[in-house]
Amino acid sequence: MSEIFFKTLSSNAIALFQVLLIAFAGALLVRTKVFKPNDIKGLTLIVINVLLPSMIFSKIVSSLDPQKFPLWWVLPLVGIGLIVVGILSAMLFFIRDLSSKRSILPIASMQNAGYLALPLGQAIYPQHFDLYALYTFLIIMGLNPILWSVGKFLSTGGHNLELSWKQFITPPFLANVLGIIFVLTGLSHYLPKTVFNAIELTGTATVPIANFILGAVLGGISLRVWPSFGDTIRVLGVKFVVIPLVTLVAMLALHVREINELMSDVILIQAVSPPAIAILIQIKNYGGDAQKSGSLMLISYAACIIAIPVWMAMWSVL
Repeated sequence: MSEIFFKTLSSNAIALFQVLLIAFAGALLVRTKVFKPNDIKGLTLIVINVLLPSMIFSKIVSSLDPQKFPLWWVLPLVGIGLIVVGILSAMLFFIRDLSSKRSILPIASMQNAGYLALPLGQAIYPQHFDLYALYTFLIIMGLNPILWSVGKFLSTGGHNLELSWKQFITPPFLANVLGIIFVLTGLSHYLPKTVFNAIELTGTATVPIANFILGAVLGGISLRVWPSFGDTIRVLGVKFVVIPLVTLVAMLALHVREINELMSDVILIQAVSPPAIAILIQIKNYGGDAQKSGSLMLISYAACIIAIPVWMAMWSVL
């Protein structure tokens, strides 16, 4: 058992390190001012509006088979469940000063579902990446609307909750819906192969560029001011202990691994992933404490280097 644990720990740590090397390159280019904030903003818009939707649509159309995977609709609910567990746990941890710490709640509860999870999956499961990506996108379908509504409200300090259909009908969410419609209605069979190949080719650029953006955003965080020890411990406790522990216990109780082993791995990676980069993007666009949130996020990404391989290794031996 110990041999399996350390072998899994080592392989996952190496895969994560390879992923973070690309992110480090992005951070370095931002620190040396080779890349400016507007450059990163432009790359982000391309990923969100073009590359990621193309990848989502192509993976769903090519990989989703409702007959072989009839429980596909459960994964969006899993995405919602992960955030609910995270928010409730964070509220409990910050109950004494909840009003003044509300902007910290998304950092403790809302994970980086794509920018880190996708390249990590490509490194760990290269032969099964299409299915891995499919499961990831279905989970994102459930959590993305909450991230851009409740998450935005909390991360910006709870000033105004202005709900708009644009917050929910984002290009990635629309690509999820369209992909599922094409599969369920059979329209995917009538999609010209040349058109599908073009969409698929466009989507292949998503993973490396998204990983680069991850490092670039983290590289722009100031290192001069750091959060309090109490805030840091509570955030790390919720993000890397409570959420993955609840997820692991629930999957064991429901025998998820026996149903679909790869799906169980994807869910655990989501549960132990560090905070969503979108939180910083929200703060930069709509206001909030960018320094406190950014420093907490930077610490969380450093902690995930240990947390992700350890939880995955524990899961492999249970």
